[in-house]
Amino acid sequence: MQEAVIAADRYDAGILAERSLKDAEQQKRLQGFSGLLPVVTLNGGYSRQDQPKATYAAGVRRHNYVVTLTQPLFDLEKYATWRRADAMADEAEVKYMIAQQKLISDVSDAWFTVIYTSRLLDNADKARSAYQKQLSGAQKALDIGDQTRLEVDEAQANYDNAVADVITIESKLKDARIRFEKLTGLSGNSIPPGGMDCIAPHNLPQLLQLKERTARQNLNVRAAEFSLEQSRADTLAATGRHMPVVSLQASYGNNWSRAENGNELDKYFGTTSKTRNTNVGVNVSMPLFAGGSQVSQSIEASHRKEQSRERLIDAQRQAMQDLESAWSGLRSGEARMSAQRKAIVSAKRRMESTKYARELGLRTTIDALNAEKDYFKSLSDLAQAQYEYVVSGIKLAATSGDLDYSYLNRFNCPVRP
Repeated sequence: MQEAVIAADRYDAGILAERSLKDAEQQKRLQGFSGLLPVVTLNGGYSRQDQPKATYAAGVRRHNYVVTLTQPLFDLEKYATWRRADAMADEAEVKYMIAQQKLISDVSDAWFTVIYTSRLLDNADKARSAYQKQLSGAQKALDIGDQTRLEVDEAQANYDNAVADVITIESKLKDARIRFEKLTGLSGNSIPPGGMDCIAPHNLPQLLQLKERTARQNLNVRAAEFSLEQSRADTLAATGRHMPVVSLQASYGNNWSRAENGNELDKYFGTTSKTRNTNVGVNVSMPLFAGGSQVSQSIEASHRKEQSRERLIDAQRQAMQDLESAWSGLRSGEARMSAQRKAIVSAKRRMESTKYARELGLRTTIDALNAEKDYFKSLSDLAQAQYEYVVSGIKLAATSGDLDYSYLNRFNCPVRP
């Protein structure tokens, strides 16, 4: 199953799209931090002025360049933009991890659905064969007067139901294999049918420990926390629009010109005018009035922050609810598997005893058919209990933040010849 998940990680279009989105969102860290760094620009110009009828300096060529540096000293809005970009990049990482967990859950569910449905199909096929033998025997016994029409009709009904069950389960198995192939690109026929044979209950951690771990590691909660950080940064940015902006500005430039048809000095020294400019200063910009839009933006940001806080609380409560549900499912699944194994033993003994009693004339053929039906049903019930136990375990691991590739090691079964 680990190989299937790794194959899905390289094949599934959804996870590939999430990975590209995560890589793109990581650039926001640099984009946000760059607003706090200095900005350096170089500007230059060249122009030529012609005066064809002038006796002196008929053409003048002018050159200039200036290098400007601007460094923010106090700009609360740019600082808030940096914090928001950092939170957005962290949220993108968490959402990618959520997508990974969903992929693992989907592949695992598809894997065990194929195994579970294969087990059901095997049981249904065995039941069909058994009912076919019972029907054939009942018809022969009816011909010689050793059976009644009621027993033959009962055997016929059981056989027809078994045939319908086989057709239905075959369709479900085909759908499960198609789903597995869509996720991984692998053939659904490659899944070993005995993949649930070695499933055994593991030591279940205490619920209090799981709650503490969930509070720290649940990915939906962490995503809500980063969303709240973005709202706080938006509130800070809205506040910064009421604050002054202080920046350091420095520039260095040079201007020179050359005149055509000038004197001998201009010919040899190359300039008729030349200036150099150096400026260093601090610029302060203080907003006074902007029509009330900035006040409205501050109020909006405050309400959105409260919305994010409530969503965080909702995510925390939902995580605890999912945890308790999965934990309860594991406990009940463990007890159910144990009970179903005992039920299989009891049903098999009952089936064998009923067959023996029928041979002695103490039981009817209908009793034998019902006992055999109960035995095959107990086999299917065990497979269903194992499947639901696995699903609850994966759900618990996803809720507590422990679902990763290494978690799947507990489902590795020895390959049988």
